[in-house]
Amino acid sequence: MKYDVLKIGGSILSTPKSYIDVSMYIKKFVEKNKRLIIVVSALKGMTDLLIDFYDNNNKNALDKFIEKYQDVVFYFDNQELKYKFNSLINELLNIAKNGRNHDLKIRDKILSYGEKISKLILFYALKINDLNATPLNADDIIITDNRYGDAFIDLDKTSNNLHLNEDIYLIEGFIGRSYENYITTLGRGGSDYTASVLSYLINADNLYLITDVPGIYSSDPRIVKNVKIVKRLNFEEAIEASTYNVKGINYKTFYPLINSKINVYIGTFDNFNTIINSKPLYNEHVKLFGLKHANEIKSIGLIGYGMNKDFIIKRIYNLFDGNHNDIMINKNGEKPSMHINVKTDDFHNFVNLLHDELIGDNL
Repeated sequence: MKYDVLKIGGSILSTPKSYIDVSMYIKKFVEKNKRLIIVVSALKGMTDLLIDFYDNNNKNALDKFIEKYQDVVFYFDNQELKYKFNSLINELLNIAKNGRNHDLKIRDKILSYGEKISKLILFYALKINDLNATPLNADDIIITDNRYGDAFIDLDKTSNNLHLNEDIYLIEGFIGRSYENYITTLGRGGSDYTASVLSYLINADNLYLITDVPGIYSSDPRIVKNVKIVKRLNFEEAIEASTYNVKGINYKTFYPLINSKINVYIGTFDNFNTIINSKPLYNEHVKLFGLKHANEIKSIGLIGYGMNKDFIIKRIYNLFDGNHNDIMINKNGEKPSMHINVKTDDFHNFVNLLHDELIGDNL
C-alpha cells in the first residue's frame, strides 16, 4: 500500500489544544487504512520570533519563543516530553549564546528549532490518540545544496536516505542538511517543499497541504473583496502563481511534481477545496490574480491555462474607458499567465474592478 503525505501548516498550530485536534484528524486518515508521512511546521509565529532574535539581537523574541512552546508542552503534563523539550531548549540557548556572528549556518541551525520542537510535541499528541508514529530527523534525511536560508533539495541523495516500512512517519518540514554537513532551511513555505519532494520520491497517492483556509483564493483577500476559491489548477499554473506571491504557494514546491500523477489537495481538514495536479485544464478565463507592489509601479499576474489573452486585453482596455497610458500588458509568451504593470493612486480599487470583471463567477 502506498503512502499519503500530510503537511501540517503552522497556521493551524496556534494553541496547545491544536496539537490534540490535529492528531484526532490524523487518526481519521489512519482509520481509512492510510499509510502516512506527516510533515510538520513550527507553531504559528515561532520562525518569525527566531528570525527577530538572530537578525536583530532581540532577546525578548527568544524569550517569547521559549515561553510559547513551554505553554504547549506544560499543557500535556508529560514528564518525558518536558525532559526532551528542555534538552532542545538548552541546545538552542547554547547555540544562541555562542553563535551570533551573522553566520548563515548558525542562523539556519537556530531557525530549525521551531520545527524540531513542534515535531516533538505532535509525536506525543499522536500517542494520546493511540497513534505510534516513527520519528524521522529531517536533517538526517533531507539533503540539500549549500544555499543557507533558501536551500534546494538534492532528490537523488535524499531518495537514498528513505527506507520506509512503518505505517506512520513524522518528520520536520523546512529543514535539511547541506553537502557541507550543516543544517539548512528551505525558505518561506519550505515545509510545503519538503512534503512535495517526499511525495515525489515515494510516489505517494496524494499530498495534502493542510492550512487554516479551505483552499487557494483567487487573489489576496486583504485587498480583493470578492475572492473565490480556485477549485482546480495544474502544476504549471501553480508554479506561475508562485512567482506572483500568491499566498499558500512556495515557488519551489511544485517543480518536483510537474510530471507526476500525484494529486495535491489544499485546504482545511474538513474542506480540501483546491486540487492541483498535472492535468491541463483549458479555460478561456483568468483563475488567479497575483499581486506585487514596488514603489509607484504595481504589478498584477493573471494566471490561467488556456486564457484567451487577446480577448482579455480587450476587456481590460474597455473596462478603463480607453485610458491605456498607465497600463502596460505583457502576454508572457506561451506561459499560462499575463503580466500587467499599472501606475495608479488607487491600486485597491483598480484590482477589485479588474478581479470582478475577469474572475466574476467563472470559478
